[in-house]
Amino acid sequence: MYTIDEASSILGVHPTTLRRWEKEGKITSSRTTGGHRRYAVEDLSAIKHDLKPLQDKIVIGYCRVSSSNQKEELKRQVHTVSQYCSANGYQFRIIKDLGSGLNDDKKGLKELIRLAQSNQVEKVVVNYKDRLLRFGYELLEQICAFHHVKIEIVNHTEDKTYEQELVEDMLSIITVFSSRLYGSRSHKRKKLQQAVKQVIEDNGHAYV
Repeated sequence: MYTIDEASSILGVHPTTLRRWEKEGKITSSRTTGGHRRYAVEDLSAIKHDLKPLQDKIVIGYCRVSSSNQKEELKRQVHTVSQYCSANGYQFRIIKDLGSGLNDDKKGLKELIRLAQSNQVEKVVVNYKDRLLRFGYELLEQICAFHHVKIEIVNHTEDKTYEQELVEDMLSIITVFSSRLYGSRSHKRKKLQQAVKQVIEDNGHAYV
């Protein structure tokens, strides 16, 4: 019989992962009179064989903001997602992205889909559901399900309203569009952005 630390070493996983697997029914243990876990060698051998494909996969923590001036928000997302993954014993990698939730043509999102389609991903962890995509989430969810990738959402209650997020996405799109049309330092680009902000404020969205 092996202790949890010994069993974790044999399987090459974190003790937290072993506890999680036990909760999910993937492995069983007996308890000493002091309440400590003990694992039988035959059970460890079986799960090592059964879970070998999973150990070759990774967990992706996906973090996204709409614009480059949201660096602190991105740091908070990375911190939250990293803490969640560590607490669950995941071997994980963080992918950071910059761009509107309305746009599926983002470098990080493309990389995530490529990894999922090549069967390298076990789970995708996001702080909020719409960090992946605001529109088209269901399609991405189907792609992940087809490749046996589970999406885990850390927080189900947004810290921003739906309207706030849409405003940020809209301003992000306008910034890109106006920069291409007028140039990144153009006075016309700045005037267009200011005009959009003013329209939003006039309609009661003074948080912009």
